[in-house]
Formats: sequence, structure tokens, C-alpha cells
Amino acid sequence: MKFAALDLECATSEVGNICEVGVVVFENGAEVNRMRSLVRPEIEEFGDWQRWNFDYSLKDTLKANRFPVVWSQVMELIQGLPVVAHNAGMVECKHLARAFSHHAMHDEHSPSFFCTLELARNQWPDLAKHGVKHVARHFGWNLDHHNPESDARICAQIVQKVYEERKVEGWDRLVDELHWTEHHVPQFQSRLTITSKSKVPRSRADYIQELVSWKPTAELDELQVGNQFVLSGFEQSKKVKLRSLGVKQGLINRRFIKQGIDFLVADEKMGSSKYAKCVQSKIPIISEQQFIELIQQLQSNKSS
Repeated sequence: MKFAALDLECATSEVGNICEVGVVVFENGAEVNRMRSLVRPEIEEFGDWQRWNFDYSLKDTLKANRFPVVWSQVMELIQGLPVVAHNAGMVECKHLARAFSHHAMHDEHSPSFFCTLELARNQWPDLAKHGVKHVARHFGWNLDHHNPESDARICAQIVQKVYEERKVEGWDRLVDELHWTEHHVPQFQSRLTITSKSKVPRSRADYIQELVSWKPTAELDELQVGNQFVLSGFEQSKKVKLRSLGVKQGLINRRFIKQGIDFLVADEKMGSSKYAKCVQSKIPIISEQQFIELIQQLQSNKSS
């Protein structure tokens, strides 16, 4: 019972513009190897989501090896093993197909893929959702979401959990018993379209025109333990500090704006999409200084 799990991250919304790869290898129920590597994206840009959610910058990816070099390391690691990925047929296989086409790589570079989203849905139909983070939360597995090594590890744990629950013998028996679909990387005829490339690494200031100035949307008088908050517009180091500050006081940090978010902490300028959602849902927006003052007030209330 030996297999690999893989996850990809992309620098932009273009299919195949891969900027990071994560792989783990499981054998007889134990993790025996792992890999996480940045990839130099062919379209040398970061989208809004990537810019504010990855724990590295575009500048970091521009120092990395290009896809063929990194993929050769992946192939050396997996050595012909079957590979699992979440929503493999719709995501990983398509991104790899475009990357293979762009670099004139051939079929021998492609392993067989199996989808852990399909596996989770078949095995646990009563779960409300079957995404990586939802399955991880259900079973209490540690997850650093969008770290591709961590996401791949959850995929491997899904396979291992199903294997144990089914009490089957070996990979082939598992595939046969579940009628598990085997996916292959399709052929892409077109290359990635590169409209422009940065001659020098771009900084946050280069994107300032893509952001919007914000105005208060609703009042937030005080914080309460259990409040959910989002951070937007901050450099990664500052975001980590503010996240830690809130979590230590019993607040819950979320990456995205969704139902249940109590407020958003914004830098001088924040992402336009997050601002629009706050306006639409009347979610309070506060500054870094206001956040710190409210944290101090929360601490004082706890002490008294």
C-alpha cells in the first residue's frame, strides 16, 4: 500500500501558471517522504488572492526553478506511484496539462491520478462538505490550508482512513472495490499566454492602483471572545503579528469574508473585492490602531 499525494498552487487565475508544488508519499500507513517547492511562474504576476494569502511573495517565486526542473524532482520522489489529489480531474490534471504543453513535455512525465474528493464523497456521504479543510476539521487533522504539502498530506490521510475503514488489502483492491476513477493528464494544444513579464521583482507598491481606499461601513464598539475577523492589505509579517494578537484573546481569524464574520481589520488600502463584500454585508472595517485599542479593552474587561 504505497502511493503519493500532490497539491498545486498557482500565481494567477490562468490554468497552468503553477507557483508551488507539495507532495507526500505514504507507505503502509506512514508518511515516508515529502516535498514542498516554489516554482517560478511563467506569467510573472500574483493575483489579489495570492498576494494577500500566501506566506511568500512574488519576489520569492522569481528566485525559484522553473516547472520542468521542479517536476523532475517530483517524478524522482513518486517513482511511478499512483498519485492522489483533491478534485484531481478538474484541477491538478488541467494545470499540469497546460504546464506540460507550455514546456513541450510528453506523456512519460505524467503519473496516474485518483481523486480524493470523489473518495471522500463516496465514503462519507453524510458530511455536509467534502473539501480538504472540511474533512480535516471533521477528523481533527492538522491543516495549514494552501500550504500544498499540508493539503497533500490531508489527501493522503483521506486515502489511509478509507483504506482502514474498508479493511481491504492493497492499493489495487481499494481501487477495484470502490470503482475509483483513474484520471490522466489531458493534451493541451496551446501554451500559456504571456502578455507581459516583469523585468524586476514587483513589490506591493506596484499593485497599489489595484486597491481601493476604504471608508467605515458599520460601527464596532467592542470585541467579544469568539468574534471572527479577517485581515486585509497587510504585509505578511504584520498580518502574522495581528493574527496572533487576536487569537490570543479568544478571537477567530478567517482568511475569507463569509457568513459569520464580525469585522475586518484593514491596512491603509485594502483589496477591492473584500471592501465590496464588507459594504454589501455591512461588516465593520477597522484600522490596525483601532484593533489594538479594542484588544486592550477586551483584555481589561477580562481582568475586571
